[in-house]
Parts: sequence; structure tokens; C-alpha cells
Amino acid sequence: MHVLLTAAVLICGFVLLWLLGFLGLALYQCRRRAPAGSDYLVVLGAALDGCEPAAPLAARLDAALDRLAAEEAAGHAPLVLVTGGKGPHEQCTEATAMARYLTARGVPAGRIRCEERAVNTAENLRFSAALMAAERPGYRCTVVTNGFHTVRSALAARRAGAPAAVLGADGPLAHGPYLLLREAVGTALALLGRA
Repeated sequence: MHVLLTAAVLICGFVLLWLLGFLGLALYQCRRRAPAGSDYLVVLGAALDGCEPAAPLAARLDAALDRLAAEEAAGHAPLVLVTGGKGPHEQCTEATAMARYLTARGVPAGRIRCEERAVNTAENLRFSAALMAAERPGYRCTVVTNGFHTVRSALAARRAGAPAAVLGADGPLAHGPYLLLREAVGTALALLGRA
């Protein structure tokens, strides 16, 4: 019985340390400033309500709009690359919904690039990196996602070979603790090569 109790305490302690470490990394990543002068703002897909961005995705898009305005004010003209395929319960691709959202808010369609095949973060960054490299060799990009998703996004960008800074649209807990916990598990699986 002591062996089982000791094992349970050790496992719980490890999980707690991982979660605290992950929260620290997410907070650090959210506070890092992304340098100006990106060639692309890459907005990662997330869930839709029908064919409209759900709250986490709308937060990403609004942050991308703010960043686009700041880049333009600094004399830069990045393109916006929206990436995300069609989920099983979605009426359109995430990229299509994001492009509509951005054009409705004044972004010219010619400044938007769509990647519509990706179904997870790793594919978002891998497919986007290929698209950007083909269009602008030597590009630099800023990946825009939610605060809870910055750690895994930075890892995926590094693995895809994308020279990227990651911008958190909001705080790690802005959309509740469930998404942060889910992301901690997703990042652990990504580190183990399973996601």
C-alpha cells in the first residue's frame, strides 16, 4: 500500500510541477514582444460557430488586426496568412471564416493568404512555412494565437523551420482554465512526438 501511495504522490507532484511550469512558460511567452517588420502575420485556426469565429479565434483575429495596424504605422506592409481546414462540425474552413472576418474589417483581400488544409497546430505551421517560403524566400513572420496556445505554437514553428515570433492575443487564462489544461497536455504530447 505504501508503494502505491508513494507512486501516486510522485505522479501528482510531477503533474503539478508540469502544469506550473507550463503556466510559467505561457506567461513568459505572452509577455515577449514580437519585433516589428514581419513579412507575414500568421493567424492560427481555431473552432468556429457555424462559419463564424468563436471567441478564442475572434481574439486571435482582433490581435492580428491590431498588429497589422502597428506594422503599417511603422512603415511595414505584412501579408496576413490565415490557416485552418474544415473541422467535422464546421460549415466552412477556418481560413475562409477568418478571411471573411478580416475583409469585413477593412483588410484588402489581396493582402490575405489562405491555407485551408491544416487540421492541427503542427500542420498550421508546416503548411504555412512552405507557403511563405515559396512566396517570399527569407521571410520573417509573427504567429498570432491565444495566450494558452503560445508555447505549443512556438514549438511547432521551430519544428517547421519558420523564423517566427509568437504573439499571444490574450492572457493564458482568458478563456478559462480548461483550455490551458488541455494545451498543457497537447504540448506534452507534442514534445513526445505524438501531436
